[in-house]
Amino acid sequence: MDKNGVIKIIEDAIGEEIKARDFYKSIMAQLPNKGAQLKLDVMAKAEDEHRRILSGLYARLAGKKYTPPMEKKEGYIRIEVPRRDARLADVVKVICEAEERAYQFYKDAADKVEDPEEKKTFLKLAQMEKGHEEHFKEEYHTLVEDASIRFADEEIPWMIEAME
Repeated sequence: MDKNGVIKIIEDAIGEEIKARDFYKSIMAQLPNKGAQLKLDVMAKAEDEHRRILSGLYARLAGKKYTPPMEKKEGYIRIEVPRRDARLADVVKVICEAEERAYQFYKDAADKVEDPEEKKTFLKLAQMEKGHEEHFKEEYHTLVEDASIRFADEEIPWMIEAME
């Protein structure tokens, strides 16, 4: 793939990271569940870090700072938005879906590029997304399927406050 093709992938990836960050923030603002808000805030910050990494690669290849287009582009990552009364498990499931799609995007990008540094960056981002996905899949399993984990209210007062 030529340099312009790689730059196009990076532009698309930056756009997706911005959309993912904004998506997480918009859901966060709509949900009253504090635990869900905390998860979404962590993910919004992670997406912003990915945007920063990609912007550095873009600057190196394009020789200029990335400027987002004025018009909004249709996104590649389409995810079901949880209802306002969503439980923490519902939000965690949405995060899993988004991270799995982001992983696939970066894995595909790594397969398309030839430059070792570009490939390394895309694989690093793919692994970061995969790590998020695996973390939240485990969390989802714990929230939904593992009924053996029980705590008395007095054992985790900080969690009770965060989840209310």
